[in-house]
Order: sequence, then structure tokens, then C-alpha cells
Amino acid sequence: MSGRRLRALGPLLVPVAVALFVFRGLLFLGELPFRRDMGRLFVPLKRVLSESLRAGTLPEWWPWDGLGMPFIAVPVISTFHPSTVFFTVLPFHAAFVLQMLVPVPVALLGTWRLGRALGLRPVFAALAATAYTLGPYFLGVTEFTSMSLAAAALPWMWWGALRCRTGGRLRPVVLALSLAWMLLAGDPHLSIMGLMGAAVLMVRPTRPRRWVRPALSLALGTVLAVALSAVQLVPSLLLFRESPRSSGAGIVSPDYWRFDPHQLSGMVDPGALAGRDVMFETTYLGLGVVALVLGGILARGRLRPQWVGIALVSLVLATGSATPLWSLFSAIVPFWKSFQFPVKAIGPAMLVLPLLAARGSQQVLRRDRSRFLPGALCALAAGAGAFMGVWEPASWALLLAGALALAAWRRALVQVLSYVALAGVALDLGLANGRLVLTAPVDFYAPPPLAEVLQRNGVSGEGFNYVFLWKPARSHEPGPELDAVQNAALIPLRGALHGLPTANVYLQGFSARYNELVLRNQEQWVGKLAGVFGTRLFIASPSELRPEQREQALGHDERADAMVVPLRRFLPRAYVTGGVTVLPRAQVVDYLGSSRFRPGGEVVLEAEAEGVDASLKHEPTGPARPVERIRREGDAVEVEVTLSSPGMLVLNESYFAGVEASEEGRRLPMYPANHAVRAVPLSEGRHVVRFEYRTPGLLAGALTSAVAVVVLAATGVLQRRSRRRAE
Repeated sequence: MSGRRLRALGPLLVPVAVALFVFRGLLFLGELPFRRDMGRLFVPLKRVLSESLRAGTLPEWWPWDGLGMPFIAVPVISTFHPSTVFFTVLPFHAAFVLQMLVPVPVALLGTWRLGRALGLRPVFAALAATAYTLGPYFLGVTEFTSMSLAAAALPWMWWGALRCRTGGRLRPVVLALSLAWMLLAGDPHLSIMGLMGAAVLMVRPTRPRRWVRPALSLALGTVLAVALSAVQLVPSLLLFRESPRSSGAGIVSPDYWRFDPHQLSGMVDPGALAGRDVMFETTYLGLGVVALVLGGILARGRLRPQWVGIALVSLVLATGSATPLWSLFSAIVPFWKSFQFPVKAIGPAMLVLPLLAARGSQQVLRRDRSRFLPGALCALAAGAGAFMGVWEPASWALLLAGALALAAWRRALVQVLSYVALAGVALDLGLANGRLVLTAPVDFYAPPPLAEVLQRNGVSGEGFNYVFLWKPARSHEPGPELDAVQNAALIPLRGALHGLPTANVYLQGFSARYNELVLRNQEQWVGKLAGVFGTRLFIASPSELRPEQREQALGHDERADAMVVPLRRFLPRAYVTGGVTVLPRAQVVDYLGSSRFRPGGEVVLEAEAEGVDASLKHEPTGPARPVERIRREGDAVEVEVTLSSPGMLVLNESYFAGVEASEEGRRLPMYPANHAVRAVPLSEGRHVVRFEYRTPGLLAGALTSAVAVVVLAATGVLQRRSRRRAE
């Protein structure tokens, strides 16, 4: 890299310095993030992934939630993302911190590069990169590693789109690599919106035939990206067919966590969302940046209509059902109906607005009177902020106004004063939005008391019922204390990790069957069905328990005010029954909750399942018969049982495509039982049945990705040789 280019990158040192302060807990204090999804989902999942990869295995099945579910096929785990390589060579803590921090320099450099392609000077391109990377959206999605990794690649995708538009040397390659990065990260929501934005950037007010080459480049880049990420996409799409999200079931209302007037006012007031139930605790961009956005809209520049259009669509879409746009997208955009929390749609707007703000601030370089416009807009914004009583944002806007006004007045001071403006934006956003990156000492993840109780007493692989029985005895302020109390009572696995139920429906791998059985029938599940599926213990507040239940408690966490209590009746993890009832699938859940159902004395099969017919029906013959041994080995479970008469072996673990039952290498018929689990018919005698899950589509996807990598590498080599010959 030439010295001139290195000097051009110099302004990025300002946001880097502020980012070091924002992420100081991860970098210098040896802490880990804990807030919401981090503590309840990503840290446990990544730790399991790390341990498996370092042991030389690929975990395909997660047995501790929702009766068990696929693992690597779930996209948010980012199993095949390039950054996952950290978990194969580094200890978990170091690898997790690196994966969480990688998006920061990627986003900074990508936004700077995109700004330069749009004609911004280095320092103003750095201002755009600062406002995006230290902005509320990017720092907010650091709570979700999949979204954070994808958000970092969005500016690179759009830069790749501009290369396709202008006929650059790397035309479809940058776009393909950045889109593949986003898809492998596991955020299809932002990938779809980013690709639509890239298509908008191709639009030219010229003859249609001049669109042909850019459109072909865009199409080629998209196809190449899909091929590169096929190793994740194919298994995820096959799993999607079994997910409740394929039909939109289990999705909260489009009015939940959407962009509203409070979110809009939060752009200029960092405290506007305090105390509200929101996804992003702030949407603060700063009074000065918002004022400069208006200047960027008024200023002439490349692709101004396209950028404004992308931002407007993004913000309107984020309002959910407030406009027909969300419903329209749900009807015509593939997979859109499976997404929730419309506020996530602000991502593209939160990149466009910093770019417009940087363009507005660069007006100080003009030679006419319009060079005073940026400073005037910031001064007006400061006055408006003072009138509203938001003094700190008004102070930063006033600093920005002074720097830009002086730069417009004395051109010789532009270089110095533009750095002052850049530093002001970085400090304003870093101090206001840095609270989105919350970390705690590693001992936050130490096993809480209830986890140790569950370990000593043993649990089933499913424990979702206790979520609805525990209520906090007192209110807690948001922060580590609240998360520690909630996790201790609701998700004791967060420290113990193995062999305990996490009660975590955040993991998108649970099936539509589980959704119909548990989430749609919560009261019946807690009252009757949990024990049918092997749950032996539940967690509740003492105030929710009867005196005799409190006396039977196996443990009490005083900090969370929660008790572990055994269920009065429950079935084993695996058992044999002689009774078989065959019903249409639509009637099974109702039958399980009725007084006619005999838990353990019969198993209910679906009439639509392959191989199920009337010959399998058999009247209940008695209680469930236990098996002799259950042993888990990676993604497989072996069950050993001896039968004195033919019967049906039931394993209370989820039924999914990809699960096979076998004995001594011979495949056995397996049916969906009791709506959600597995059953295998066995003859009289001793049997060792092996249930094993193999991710559907993994091999085909891996081969497709491998071919795409080879093609991409070969193309690069050929182009390089061609350039050398030409030189």
C-alpha cells in the first residue's frame, strides 16, 4: 500500500480510538458480554461450538432445548462463517471476543471505502464511517453476532454494486464476497435488504441498454454469493420447511418493536427511549449529524435520489404495520413473512444517513456561499436542542457548527477543523451509544445454584415449562444484576452448559411440531404434558407453590427467589409401550390433552406418516416399561432394551427429517410419536437402537461451495495472468 493511501486512512484513527474505549471491557478487562441474547443464546451456543470444533467434530444436533433440535443448520450460529475459524485455533474466550470485534474494523474500512467511491474526501469519508460504526444500529446489533457480522459487510456490498455500475476491475467479485459473508453470518433479513439496495444503485437515468452490463454483473455476483454460501443456505432452507417460521407462525405482531415517533425523536435525544420495551435502547445519531443529513439531501452528488429512496423505504418498512409496506413485502419478498421485529429494517437507513451527513459536511469545500450551509444547519440544530432541553446533544451540535463555520470561513484551516468535527462526532456517539455494549466479568457465567441442583438431580433434555412459573419477587434495574437473576431462574444452563435445559426458544431450530405442542398450548403444557415428554423438574417462585411443594423443593436460589421442584408424575426419557393409537395429525394435540389419553400406556401416531396404517393400532396393555440403558454419543443416542413381547420404543427427543433409527447397521422404520418425538416398532428380544441425526443438504451445500471457491480462485489466477501479459 502506497504512503499516500496510508495517509488517506489516517482519519480512521479517530473512530478507532473511541471504539477502543467503547469495547474496553472486551479488550482490556477480560470480560464477556451478557446483555439479553448474548448471555442467553450466543455465549452458550458458541461455547458448545468451540468445544466441538477444537475436539475435531462438527456438532449437528443440540439436545438441550425444545426436545432437541438441529444445530449447525440454524443460521444465527454462523457455523460456516470465515470468523468461526477463531474457535478452531483459540480458546473460547479469545475466539468469542475476536469474532465480536472483527465487524468493527470491517465496517469502518468498508464505509470509508464506500464514501471514497462516492467522491468524499478521506476525512469526510471517515466521518461517515464513524457515524455508522459508532451509531445506534451497529452498536445495537453487537448483541447478536450474526447481525453484527452482516452489518459490517453491508457497505462493502454497496461498494461492490458501485463497481458493477461503473465497470470496475473487480465488478461482481466484491459484491459476491460481501453478500456471501452476510449470508454465512446468518442474517437473511439484512442480506435481502442490502441486495435490494444494491439493485437500486444500478438505476441510471440513461438508455436502458446501458443497464445491461451492470445488471448482468449484479446477477452474476448474486449467483456466486449464493453458491459460496450454499454450505449454510441449503441446510438452513431444508430446516426452514420444518420450522414454524415457514408459515409465519410464532412471529410476534408487526407492531412489536417497530420504528415509531419515540424512535425518531431518539435520533436527537439519547434518553428518549429510557424505560421503554425496545430492541435498541437508543437510536441516537446526534443533532449535528441529523442536521448534516439535511445538508447532504440538499447537496448535489452522485446517486442522491437512490440514497434518499433507500433510506425512506428502510425507515417506512421499519414502522411495521403502520403502513402497508410491511404487508406488501411479506406477500412478495421471499421469506419476509418469517422475520419479526420491524425495527431491524432500519439497517440500510443507518448507513445511508451517515453518508448523506458526510456529503453535507463536505459542502464546506465549495467556493460559493453554500459552504456556510453545514455550519448554519448545525447551529440551528443546537438552538433547537437547547429549546427542547437536550443540552448535551446541543453542545456537541454547537461544537460541530463552530468547526464547520470556521472551516468555511478560513479554507486554510479546513484540514484541522474537519478533524475537530470528526472527533466531536466520534465522542458524541461513542459516549451516548457505548452503553449498548455491556460486559461483565467471566464469573457472571459461573453455574448458578439452581444449575448445580439440576445437575445433581438429573433432568430431561426439555424444560421449557418452568419459564411460565417463575416471577421475580422484586423489581431490578436493567443491568448485570437483572440478567443474572433472570438467567439463574429461567436459564440455568447459561453457566453449566451441558445436560441442562436452557428453556430457550430464541434458537430458531425448534420445529413447527414443538411450536404447536408447547408454545400454542402453554397452560396445558405446564399443567399436564411436560411430564409426558420426560420433564422431571420445574422452577418456580415460592409464592407460586403450595406449602407441600415448597417442602419438596430440591434447591432454592435466594438471589433469584426461585425453587427447583420435582414434578409429581413424569415419563422416562425413553420407554416401551404396547398401546398404539393412530389419529390424523390435526387431532393429535387435542387428544394428548384429553382425559382419554393414557400417558405411558399408549403412544399416538399420525395417520399421514409414511408406513403408519391401521395394523399398528393396539389397545393399551399397561404402564410404560423402562429401558435398560441410554447413552449419548455426539449427535447420536443409543437405547438398549429387552422386550418380552413386541412393543413401540418411544424416545422423548424431537422428530426431524435427518434423524434415522438403526440397529446393527440396519435401518429401522421410525414414526413421529405424540406429535413431536420419535417411535420405533420393535419385536420381542434384546435390541440396541441407535438414533442419529445427519444434517439434510449439508454434503450437497458443501460441494457447491467448494466448487464456487475453486471457480473463484481459478478466475482470479487467470485474470492476474492476463494482466501480466498485457503489461
